Amino acid sequence: MTPKPADLLRAAALPLTNVGVLFALLMFWALLWLAAAAGMLGVWLAMVIVPALFRYFTNLVETVGRGLKVAPLGAEFFRWIGDWWSLFPAVIVILIAWASYTIHLSAGDTTLVVFILIMAAIYPAMLAVLSVTHSPMHSINPVAIFNMLRSIGPGYAIAPLYLGLIVYISTLLQPLPFMVELAVELLLLFSLHAVIGCLIEPHGIFDDVYIPDPVERTAAEVSVDTEKARVDVLTQAYGLINRGNREGGFKHLFEWIGSDPQVPAAWAWYFSRMLEWENKQHGLFFAQHYVHDMLKHGEHIPALKVILRCRMIDETWRPLSDDLPAAIHLAETHGNIELAAVLKRY
Repeated sequence: MTPKPADLLRAAALPLTNVGVLFALLMFWALLWLAAAAGMLGVWLAMVIVPALFRYFTNLVETVGRGLKVAPLGAEFFRWIGDWWSLFPAVIVILIAWASYTIHLSAGDTTLVVFILIMAAIYPAMLAVLSVTHSPMHSINPVAIFNMLRSIGPGYAIAPLYLGLIVYISTLLQPLPFMVELAVELLLLFSLHAVIGCLIEPHGIFDDVYIPDPVERTAAEVSVDTEKARVDVLTQAYGLINRGNREGGFKHLFEWIGSDPQVPAAWAWYFSRMLEWENKQHGLFFAQHYVHDMLKHGEHIPALKVILRCRMIDETWRPLSDDLPAAIHLAETHGNIELAAVLKRY
C-alpha cells in the first residue's frame, strides 16, 4: 500500500514544518559551513559532523517509519560510541563514491551512469533494511533488500526517483554561493530520508519484515547480540524520554520488547536498568506495564515481587487501574493481607 499523496507531501515538507527537524537542519548547515571555512581544522570537524549527520538521517528514517515523534537533535548523535550501525550509510556512500571514480577512469561515462542508476535504485532499500534491523550485514544482503522491496511494493519507486531528482537539482545549484547550495542540498536530503520512512510506515515492516540471518549463530552469540540490541533500544528510548517525548520513548521500548527473542527476560532487563536512572519515576511507570504483562500471562509470583519492590521505592505506586482487582486477588491469595488492604484504597 503506497502512502497517500498528502502523507508523502507532509513527509517531504517535514524539514520545514517540524521545529526539531528544522533546528537540526540549521545546526548541521552551520557546522558544515564552519568546517568548510576552517581549512585543515575543518577536516577534523568534518570527522565529527558528517557521521552525526548520517546517524541523524538513519534515525529520521526509523522514527518516521515507526510513526513516532521525531526527537530533537542531541549530543548523543555526535558521540563515537554506541549505535555503530547507524553510521554505516556513511560507509556505503564512501564506497559508492570510490567505485564511481574508479569506473569513470576505467570504463567511461556510460558505465558510470548505469552504476549510479543501480545504486540510486537500491540505496533507499538498503537504508530501510538498516533502519529496521540495525544490522549493516543485513543492509547489504540481497535477500534482505529483496524482502524490503517486496514489502513496500511499487510505491518504493518514489524513493529512487526522488533521489535522482535531488542529484539533478544539485547539478543546477553549482553556480550558487556555497552556503545557499549547501542549505538547499541539506533540505532535500532531510526530505528524502523522511520520505523513505513514510514509505515504510504503512506496511508495519518494523514488526513483520523477515530478514533471515546469513549463518546459524550460537546461543552465546545470540545472547551477546540481544544484549547489544537492548542497550541500543534503551539508549534511544532514554534520549526521547529525557527530551520530553515520554510517549515516543515508551512506544519505542514496548515495540522492541514485542520483537525480543525472550520477551519475559526483556521486560525484567529493561525494568532493572531503568531503576538505575536518576529519575526512577520513569522506571515505575514502566513497571505498571510490566506488571500488566505478567498478570496477563499468569506470572503471579514475579508480578507480586515487582509490585512490592515498586512500593518500597514509592509507597504511592500502584498497578494500572484495570489491573488492581487482579493484583488485590493475587496479594490475598499469597497471604499479603496488608498489601491487599492498601491496594483496595485506590
